[in-house]
Amino acid sequence: MATTPPVTNAELAILGLVVEQPRHGYEIEQVITERGMRDWTEIGFSSIYYVLNRLEKAGLVTSSATPSQGRGPARRVHTATAAGHATWRIAALRALAIPTVAGRPFLLGLGSLAGLPPDAVVEALRAYVAALDHRRDSLEARRAAASPAPWFVDALFDYGIESLRAERAWVSAFIDRIPDHSPAPSPEPEVDTMPAAAASAARLSRMKPFVPEIAELPSRTMAVVHTTGDPNEVGPRVFPALYGAVYGLKFALKKAGADFRIEPPCARWFAGTGWQSVPRGEWTAAWAIPVPEGTTDLVQKDPSTPVSVETWEYGDVAQVLHVGSYADEEPTIRTLHAFIAEQGLEIDGPHEEVYLSRPGVAHPKTIVRYRVRRRA
Repeated sequence: MATTPPVTNAELAILGLVVEQPRHGYEIEQVITERGMRDWTEIGFSSIYYVLNRLEKAGLVTSSATPSQGRGPARRVHTATAAGHATWRIAALRALAIPTVAGRPFLLGLGSLAGLPPDAVVEALRAYVAALDHRRDSLEARRAAASPAPWFVDALFDYGIESLRAERAWVSAFIDRIPDHSPAPSPEPEVDTMPAAAASAARLSRMKPFVPEIAELPSRTMAVVHTTGDPNEVGPRVFPALYGAVYGLKFALKKAGADFRIEPPCARWFAGTGWQSVPRGEWTAAWAIPVPEGTTDLVQKDPSTPVSVETWEYGDVAQVLHVGSYADEEPTIRTLHAFIAEQGLEIDGPHEEVYLSRPGVAHPKTIVRYRVRRRA
């Protein structure tokens, strides 16, 4: 009797997309991004073609060249064979029927609780809760962007969102069961170690949508993660590392009798004025959250995504409050550029954005900002 060859998770995911309909490699990459599939299976862009070649060698897919609709080269469209359909069906049903908890570092952490101090465990778990919140917000935003979607795609988003909610509820309840983790009350009142944060919040609250302004800002100490890649792909690993490090600092200062207000995240983008012509996979950015002046070191929650401490210089800036989706920012950016020129100024730094709203809100608020200087 013939046996069905085993397939890896990445092979099953890509084979399933080809079974769904014939697709070329770049289209597979687009669908993977749109559906948030990298949240639950590791598929890099370069590995898509490697996996397709493996599936073709195994006789599970065939490929044929089709002319490009534009001036680009012909694309290879992959189609599932009868063996591919059969293999996919068996593997997909097996995945639905057999629970697995493999590859969960969180469980390794739970298994190590006996040797960890309770207050450090609570600090780590609170950072984990913050990361879960960000992942859920990101999934909800992707779900809204993909709507209307096929019922099974909606089920993927629904399962992910509800799983994150359930996990958050469990971890939050578990924190309350950890013994002897509450710090002794401090006789000293909590001190806001970031007076600049209060000034920044007051300034942003006064901004009117779509009305550019010139402001003078002080330099800020920032927790920073540097990335190269599509924001939709790098974001899911950036924010857990960034928030984990910043919350770790917050909890450490809290124990010492001080506290600071965590401000909205921001990012500097380095593609320049010709960013529209740069492929998203080549975008370079520095994602950041302000931290107290004097911070020199941060807890690294994810060694593969290091968080550094940097000083961001400001001085005179031109900025505007954009209300609406990120995809609709370009007219607002052009308005800000025109305003800068009208003031006799020129841009003197990278494009910067401050994200005032949680992902998934109907009308997100974003500050678009540039350092400026007087034209020579």
